[in-house]
Amino acid sequence: MHVSLQRLVAGALLGLHWTFGTGCAAPREATIVRELPPVDWLAARMDELARVDLLRNAPPLAQARLGSLDSELRVWIRTPARRALVELRSGADGVTGEMWVFWSAPSQAEDDGIYAEYRDWIACGDRRTGHGLGMCRPQPREPVDWALVAAKLQPAWKLPDQAKFAPPGEFDGQLMIIERREGRTGEVVHWDIAWPIAAGPGRKESAMAEEVWEALWDTISLAERPE
Repeated sequence: MHVSLQRLVAGALLGLHWTFGTGCAAPREATIVRELPPVDWLAARMDELARVDLLRNAPPLAQARLGSLDSELRVWIRTPARRALVELRSGADGVTGEMWVFWSAPSQAEDDGIYAEYRDWIACGDRRTGHGLGMCRPQPREPVDWALVAAKLQPAWKLPDQAKFAPPGEFDGQLMIIERREGRTGEVVHWDIAWPIAAGPGRKESAMAEEVWEALWDTISLAERPE
């Protein structure tokens, strides 16, 4: 791996000093608090997301160029069969966004096969391959109202990490990782929807996480092929 690429991946994995890009440069790198529990499978998922950012030519969250009043939200969802990202940027010019789906692609044959399977599910263009991954950009049937999407994803700004209420499971079933940043500060938290909290502390937050999960899939579904 090229030295500069190694440094970029390492910076993304540390998750403590990241930034991003809306054209208004922050005076210094943002500080991102990573509240994730120290479990191996979650570290592996964060590595995957760092590689997705590399493949889509996006900077780590703390290196995004945001103005002091701008915000950025990245919500990643992952099941055994589907992986997706919805990203929102808010500022003086309103709300913009984009979405991606991605998959493991250790070989060209596997990449071709999974891409074909994804194309059966969703209209997808801008196909990319690299860093052991494949990905493409869903093509919605009509323009997306990103301000409406942002309103539906508002609970994602308030969610604490799931580990504040319950220990992480031994593996992820329906994983959601939320990266959020306002100005020069931000957080990274996770929820596994497969391990809901039904009673006691965390019950309200668990319901909020499920609300965000559903809003993400609703957004991706705008590019689903009609049955």
